[in-house]
Amino acid sequence: MDFAQFKEEAVGFLHDSAHNYIAVQDALRDDLIGMQIFDEPLFGVASADDPLFAGLLNPEAVHPDYWLPHQWLAEAKSVISCFLPFTSQIKKANAMDMSAPADEWLHGRIEGQEMVSAFGTYLRDKLIEAGYDTVLPSTDPRFKMLEPYKSNWSERHTAYICGLGTFGMSKGLITAKGIAGRFCSVITTAELPITKRSYSSLYDYCTRCGKCAKNCPVGAIDSSCDINIAKKHEPCDKFVYTTNGLKPNQPNHKKYFGCGKCQVNVPCENGIPKGAKMAEG
Repeated sequence: MDFAQFKEEAVGFLHDSAHNYIAVQDALRDDLIGMQIFDEPLFGVASADDPLFAGLLNPEAVHPDYWLPHQWLAEAKSVISCFLPFTSQIKKANAMDMSAPADEWLHGRIEGQEMVSAFGTYLRDKLIEAGYDTVLPSTDPRFKMLEPYKSNWSERHTAYICGLGTFGMSKGLITAKGIAGRFCSVITTAELPITKRSYSSLYDYCTRCGKCAKNCPVGAIDSSCDINIAKKHEPCDKFVYTTNGLKPNQPNHKKYFGCGKCQVNVPCENGIPKGAKMAEG
């Protein structure tokens, strides 16, 4: 298939989708009606046979019961990962008060995830329409949590394998368009050009500057620790859900929660930071 055209059409879908803009009935403030959530996405591709997927069976990586691409789709050839970066409006708003999430960021998390699901569904359906069996793990009924913070498909680890970026101290993934955004991925029988990884290890793009740790309102990131264990999920998770609230008079009673302070006002907010380790060649 013409992958360049496929990506171009997917970008058009994102730009035109109503899901990428805050609707009147969802807006937490009147001035946020029509706010755009995501800018143009990044795409990365890995072979379904890439040995790095098998490495996720290591309990120190993800989990022994993690599903490999061929378990999701027996004849899988390629895995496509996409990073949808938040707009500057969302990122700037969330950097203004470092003690609580901005309304803009809350929309990015909640309505943004709705857009991510719609985008992944679009990718899956377009590939199926082109004659390729395709699975979207995140919405597949076989997707499941294996234990707290671990599931049988990881968007961030998939993005790493697909060449989109490396992990940071906060456990977010640093890409060429920064760390602030959301990921989705599909597994397909289409054989697509592989994205070359410009890194060789998990944390190459992280400069260990510690800014994300300083930003965290509950101290869930300890920059003095080994980077593999610097992020403590429990206090982060507890804080995120204390931000939970209902918008008054909202018909669908959505719950809004989030934080994202480790993804704004940091050197990796909008791209790969200076001093990051880049693979030669």
